[in-house]
Order: sequence, then C-alpha cells, then structure tokens
Amino acid sequence: MSNILTEPRSRETTINDPDVRRSLEAILNGQRSGVLATCFMDIPLCSQMAFAADEDLRTLIVVTPKQTAKHDNMSANPNVSFLVSTARNDPADPAQAQALTVTAFATELDGERRHRAVTLFTRKHPNLAAFASASGNAVMELRIGTYFLVDNFQQVTRIAMG
Repeated sequence: MSNILTEPRSRETTINDPDVRRSLEAILNGQRSGVLATCFMDIPLCSQMAFAADEDLRTLIVVTPKQTAKHDNMSANPNVSFLVSTARNDPADPAQAQALTVTAFATELDGERRHRAVTLFTRKHPNLAAFASASGNAVMELRIGTYFLVDNFQQVTRIAMG
C-alpha cells in the first residue's frame, strides 16, 4: 500500500528547527545543481544552474556569464526562486523525492564578498573554478527569504528564516 498523501498537507516552521535544518543541509549539500527562475516583463525563464549553499543556509551562490538573459533578468528584477530536487526519474520519486524551492533576492557580488563566494562555489564545484573566477561572469548571491519543502508528494513545509 502506498504511503503517498492523497490530499495536500502543510505546516510552518523555521530554519532553527534541528530536524528541518538537517533536511535542508542534506538536500543542499547532496545536490550539485538546481533550477533558477527569473522573470522579466511577465515572461518567466528557468535555467539549470550549479550552486553552492552557505553554511548558514541563508544564501545560495550561482555564477552566470554577464551576457545572458538570466543575468539581465536578475538585474532588472532581483526577485527569483530556485528549485533543488532529489528526483531521479524513478517510479518511486512521488513517494521518496523531495523538492526544495526558495524565494530569494539576487545580488551581484564584488570585491571581497565575490572572492569568498567564489571560494565557497569552487569548494563544491572544483571543475568550475576557472568559470567562477572569470571576470566576464557574475557571481550572484541569492539571499533566501523562505524555503518551501515538498516531500511525500503533497506534504508542504514552509520554512521561515527565523
């Protein structure tokens, strides 16, 4: 018998909940990429992106060439969302996969903040070190407003930054 929820359920908590924090760390540290959603003039754009999460789980770092629609979109409208999923295109995904969506505010970093972000990013993605350091690329900090964790198909947990 399936344990998938047949009706949506939701709850609210904060990032200070130890069990929730462990779940966030497992997802963010276990996945190497996610999907960035930007919007310009009511036209959404989704982009697969490598990312790194800061230790405090309050920011994500992504890197993009400056000459891209996603960079233009973040410059014009810094409100973004980012999706990280543990799905593996497996029949068990509805019951077992987790999807983590964040709402965030994107800021291009420079100076020492950029250097620290590049260090964090390349620690997770050493093969992208030259890409992250290139002067023609923007290092973007996604300052998280809220997490939404979906598991067991329809169990939604809204996680405030607390």
